[in-house]
Amino acid sequence: MGISGSQDNSGKKPVVLIVGGGYGGIQCAKLLDKTGQFFVVLIDRKSYFLHNIASVRAVVEHDFARKIITPYDRLLTNGCVVQAEVISITDDSIQVYGRNEPIHFNYLIIATGSSYAFPGKIAETDSSKAVDLYNNLQEKIQQAEQILIIGGGPVGIELAGEIATDYPEKDITIVHNQMTLLQPKAFQDKIYVRLQEQLERMKIKIILNDGIELSDDLLRHKLNYVEGKRTYITEKNKINITADLTFLCIGAHVNNKSIKNGPLISKLNPQTGRLIVNNYFQVDGYENIFAIGDICDKEAKYGYVAAAQAEYVAKFLTLIDKKKPYPKEYQIHQYPLILLTIGRNGGIGQIPNKSGTIIGNFLVKYIKARDIFTSRYRSFMNYKMDSEIENKSAYTNKIDSIQSILSFTEQDARNLLAGLPAQELASGQDFI
Repeated sequence: MGISGSQDNSGKKPVVLIVGGGYGGIQCAKLLDKTGQFFVVLIDRKSYFLHNIASVRAVVEHDFARKIITPYDRLLTNGCVVQAEVISITDDSIQVYGRNEPIHFNYLIIATGSSYAFPGKIAETDSSKAVDLYNNLQEKIQQAEQILIIGGGPVGIELAGEIATDYPEKDITIVHNQMTLLQPKAFQDKIYVRLQEQLERMKIKIILNDGIELSDDLLRHKLNYVEGKRTYITEKNKINITADLTFLCIGAHVNNKSIKNGPLISKLNPQTGRLIVNNYFQVDGYENIFAIGDICDKEAKYGYVAAAQAEYVAKFLTLIDKKKPYPKEYQIHQYPLILLTIGRNGGIGQIPNKSGTIIGNFLVKYIKARDIFTSRYRSFMNYKMDSEIENKSAYTNKIDSIQSILSFTEQDARNLLAGLPAQELASGQDFI
């Protein structure tokens, strides 16, 4: 496949475009790249991978953000990673912002994921500015006396635990609109009881089955954190809560804008906004278009789940491209894995085995809490030291491949590898 009307790819490697460089995208890209069977192009709005599972640690530990923000430039050996914003997706190509001609594919894997309020996720394209945003938030947390966290899901819980561990004197309140923390009945009953007990031992106040109405003033912050002393009144029980720093940890926004701008809009589940896929992760009606992770309407939405789906799709794709029979359908985990850190010293978790075994402080600390898998993901991206920076010159050896396989001119290839501009975010907007 190519661009500018040229679709002659006879004798060349099939082109796999992967839209989105989150947990599923990087896993699928690396596995397919290793086969040497495809020319893999991973496209993301940012030039770096954000290990957002560990983002809550970055709001209390100075420069920890440098450990969770890792450039993409060493991820692939044969293919390449392109910094560009995908604005529309069709059944045979994608359109990126800043380029007139579409980029065609043989196979497409949509892994656009979801967006979340900062500090859970961030859409800043410049890695140094992203680090600064986390470091600046640390100062605000240090100065705050009363902190309100609206939302008692995994991000809200872990954020409260990190702050309470480093600043035990602070007044921290979680307000959650469900009967239990997390999602009710998604895990073993003991998870909810022991989790609440741990938080309360850290003097974190928990208000359940209640909410706080978000005023227009709050909504204007674009789901960012809110500075300044405010008094809130809960909706049901009319409880007064005063806070000088408020975090809005309420729900993810599915990144489906590029899908809505093309024919695949008809394949979105109208209730969830996610793509409808079969048990091979093929988008309904398409054999060569796949969706994994938060953007697909299947299974729980966790980083490890996206990676497992990516691994399945990578194996599946290598088989069908060789005209081999379909493998067994993907099997959804009966008991979802969850490892919730409560600061650096522990937490609680559930293992996805047949019985959903619960683990406590010691094992969670050993498995996750010490560095929240940061070293693992930096190693996955082929980075070892925190001080290492992106080397754009490493992309230059990809120019010949882009010219021959994608039918780009040399200048087009250079422009693409240099990184195309992204659309500007609105003031205070940290999601897309």
